[in-house]
Amino acid sequence: MSKVAVIVSLLVVVLLVIFFFGMNRNIAGLTEEVKSLGELRQDVSQLDGRMVKMEEGLPLEMKRLLALDMVNEMAMKSAYLGNTLEDQALRDKMQGILESLKEVRGALEK
Repeated sequence: MSKVAVIVSLLVVVLLVIFFFGMNRNIAGLTEEVKSLGELRQDVSQLDGRMVKMEEGLPLEMKRLLALDMVNEMAMKSAYLGNTLEDQALRDKMQGILESLKEVRGALEK
């Protein structure tokens, strides 16, 4: 009976050692995963900051592009009117307007 008890206790010790090393390896892997989640959290917060900056800048850029498009349209219409009007005084005024629109377009393109 004592031989059986010694064999069973040795088997239990061997099983406990195997179980311990298996759990130790799993815990080490879990620790690595937790560390990588911390890095991932930092990456997500950086991306969130970049998105906020992009969202803030986008409406201003869209307004600028819309204004540039409108100025281009007005310049084309002014050029057309400047070429089709019969009165030279009106042509000169349209030419002045066209020059002003070109200045505005240059400022918007910067």
